Amino acid sequence: MLVKNEYDVPYFKLKGLIVSSGLKQSEVAEMINMDRSLFNLKVNRKKGRDFYFEEAIKIAEVLNVKVDDFF
Repeated sequence: MLVKNEYDVPYFKLKGLIVSSGLKQSEVAEMINMDRSLFNLKVNRKKGRDFYFEEAIKIAEVLNVKVDDFF
C-alpha cells in the first residue's frame, strides 16, 4: 500500500493565491525566472521537487504576500 506523506501534497494555498492574484502559474514562473514546467512540478511536489527558500521569497514578493501565507 502506498502511503502519502505531507511532502507529497501540492501547495494548495499557493495555487489559490496565484488564482486570486489573477495570474497564471506560467506567469509567476516567468516573473521569478523559472521554467514553467519546473514551477509546476514544484507547486505539485512531483518527483521530489520542492521550492528553495529563496524561490519562496521571490514568489511571495510577486504575489505580495508573506511566505508563511502559503507554506
